[in-house]
Parts: sequence; C-alpha cells; structure tokens
Amino acid sequence: MGYLIVIEGTDGSGKQTQADRLLLRLQMLGKKAIKFSFPNYDSLSSGPVKMYLGGEFGDNDKSLDAYQASVLYAVDRLCTYKKDIEKYYNDGYIVVLDRYVQSNMLHQAGKIRETVAVDKYLDWLDELEFNTLHLPRANKVIFLDVPVDVSMELARARGDLKTGGKKDIHEKDPNHLIHAYNAGIYVGEKYGWSRIQCTRNGKMRTIEDISNDIFDEIKEEIKRV
Repeated sequence: MGYLIVIEGTDGSGKQTQADRLLLRLQMLGKKAIKFSFPNYDSLSSGPVKMYLGGEFGDNDKSLDAYQASVLYAVDRLCTYKKDIEKYYNDGYIVVLDRYVQSNMLHQAGKIRETVAVDKYLDWLDELEFNTLHLPRANKVIFLDVPVDVSMELARARGDLKTGGKKDIHEKDPNHLIHAYNAGIYVGEKYGWSRIQCTRNGKMRTIEDISNDIFDEIKEEIKRV
C-alpha cells in the first residue's frame, strides 16, 4: 500500500504551495510520489460542492449543516479516489493530498459550538468516510497554523476565485474562518496532527522555511516507503 500525506489548513494558509513543494522534493529523492487536491474541481463529482460553495443552497455556511455538507465532500473524495488515486495508492506511491477528510473536520466541525456535539460529529465522519466509504486513512496530517487575520489577508492577495468571479461562502465569512481555525486546533490535538507554525511576530515565515519544517516531519517515515 501507499503512504498518504495530507496538507491541511484554513483558506490562505499556503496548502497548495506547500503540497507542490513537498511533491517535488519527494520526486527529487527518487520516490514514487503524486499529488491530488480536494475538492476535485476538475471532476463532475465536485458539482454539489460547487453548488454549496457558490451559494446555490443559501448565501452562508448555515445553508447546509455539518452533516449535510460533509456528505457532498465525501462523495467527491470517493469518486476521485476510485477513479484517480487508488491505482497509485495500491502501487505503493507516496500520495500528497492538498486537503482530504480533515477539511470536513475543520470547516464542518467549526459550525458546531458544543465540544460534545463536535466529538459526536467527528465519530460519525470517521465512520462515514473511512469505514463505510473505505477511504484510506492518512499516514501523516500536517496542519499549517496560520492565524485567521493573516490567512484572510493572504487569501485576498491571492485572488483565488474558485467559484467563478466571487469568493465562496466560506471565504467571504470571517466568522466561518475563525471557527474553522479553532476547530483545526482542537481536532489536530485530538488526533495528533503535526502542527507547523507558519507565522512569526504576526508575519508569514518564508515558504522555504515552512517547507523545511514539513519535510522534517516526514523525512524519517518516508525512508521506509
């Protein structure tokens, strides 16, 4: 079997950049490695996700509750895994994922305020995605810790308009991003994610420094892959 590395974080935290750099570094070491991103906007399987993020069900994140929205993302992951990822995973590749099941844990658990209810949701999500849909569990989850005020500024500067001409309902809502970040801290501690501090004195560290910290988290384990 392969080895799954998930790069996770809130919007604007640099997930795509760091996933790309990690892939290149692994390939330069001679490792069989490939990268995928979620949601898979190039696939029809992401259609319901696009509808949700584009505001077709309502103009804020309350248009679907945590459980309803999670199903949309899970279906996209299942389709993408079966069509594109599984053959590489079964062939022993290191698969770098820019977001995965853990994104539901951030963005959807962030909608829930009571810790007991959050834990109940997380148990349900684990059962759905890993036991019912049989998606493989990540070997390593790396959480890019970027405070919300910094990540929002980075997202604005990036101008990444995924839904066509406007920010999606998550990106445009500061409260959603704050709750998602707080959920990420809680869930990361609960499940033992590797947490990379991406800022220093309120400023982003260099891309290279963050990249080096990420590689330090996985370099010993991938020697066996």
